[in-house]
Amino acid sequence: MDLEIGSGENPQPGYLHTDIYVDDRNRHLVDIVCDAHCLPFGNACFDSILMFGVFEHFGFYEIQIVMLEVCRVLKKGGVFKFDVPDFDWFLEIYRTGIDPNTRQPVDPNKNTDWALSGIFGWQRQNWDFHRWGWNEVRLRKFLEKPNWEFSTVTLVGRQWRDPESNHLIWECLK
Repeated sequence: MDLEIGSGENPQPGYLHTDIYVDDRNRHLVDIVCDAHCLPFGNACFDSILMFGVFEHFGFYEIQIVMLEVCRVLKKGGVFKFDVPDFDWFLEIYRTGIDPNTRQPVDPNKNTDWALSGIFGWQRQNWDFHRWGWNEVRLRKFLEKPNWEFSTVTLVGRQWRDPESNHLIWECLK
């Protein structure tokens, strides 16, 4: 069985979809309304857990509680895959407009407001705030803590919804 935490309006096929924020736009897409701080599942019951567009919405101490829950419900040998905006990438875009990976200017339509949304969230809804900034070094150090019991932590990509490589996509094997 596979779990997606915070599936919102874009659930991935093949997963049990959970979210705490449910309204008319996603009610029909969410299987279980629940809080990631306290998942209503038994121990070690999922082969994989997906969490896209969610990790950054928790503050530094909150995400540790969520991570304990992820690790509790993930089977040994299971995979936790998630993404997070690359804080340093968005800061560089905000400061210079130059993609730090390609050294090319970003699309002129992606202005400083767009860059700020990558740092702080769009802030259109109560849940749409980013509460912590992660870069590759800080996040690797966090994920490699023994608390989470991951045997491997791998950065598997940098591109998610945008054509730019502005996210960090991780796979953690328990």
